[in-house]
Amino acid sequence: MSAPGETAATPMQPFFTVEMPPLMGVMTALILAFVLGLGMAYIHSDKLKGMMDDFKLIIERVISKVIIPLLPFYIFGIFLSMTQSGQVSGILGIFLKLIVIIFVMTVVLLLIQFSIAGLVARQNPLKMLRTMMTAYMTALGTQSSAATIPVTLAQTVKIGVRPEVAGFVVPLCATIHLSGSMMKIVACSLAVMMLSGLDVSMGTYSGFILLLGITMIAAPGVPGGAIMA
Repeated sequence: MSAPGETAATPMQPFFTVEMPPLMGVMTALILAFVLGLGMAYIHSDKLKGMMDDFKLIIERVISKVIIPLLPFYIFGIFLSMTQSGQVSGILGIFLKLIVIIFVMTVVLLLIQFSIAGLVARQNPLKMLRTMMTAYMTALGTQSSAATIPVTLAQTVKIGVRPEVAGFVVPLCATIHLSGSMMKIVACSLAVMMLSGLDVSMGTYSGFILLLGITMIAAPGVPGGAIMA
């Protein structure tokens, strides 16, 4: 921390940077993905499907074996730079409050979802939520929706969902229904924008949330996959 009256230290600079411009825009990539997916389903091309499955496997391996292991060093560098410039205490205080807000939002969302499910299934929503806590704890420990599928499937059957329905919905929604990730990303991005002094208009941010919701459909089911997408 700098003493009163002193100027803040010059932010640390990286030794080198690697510029990687995107091959295409986000909307272009999403439209291309939808076209290829619908096309493969229509023409039943096993070769094209196999190629896409292999490409997906490569991306997941790169994320899980290269990007995710290097993320702690990247975050350490960010905090090192903030500490050197005297900003870390204020930013940590803000993000601790943000974590509390996200936790409360998550609890409220779960209560709303299970209340609706309880009304439809005519069951006690709190009992259903307590049964599913095993799956939530597994997801918290593994940080992976895909790795939690077997536990989620077993607990879903326990609360009365038909096995054939659970067997279809759970694997599908494990990677396209990322409501928790959506809340965290939206809240954190809003906090970063406000800390950076950027103007946040409701129209612009609503478009961002809509685009993020579409992007989350293509998020890989690996730890950190939602952030990478």
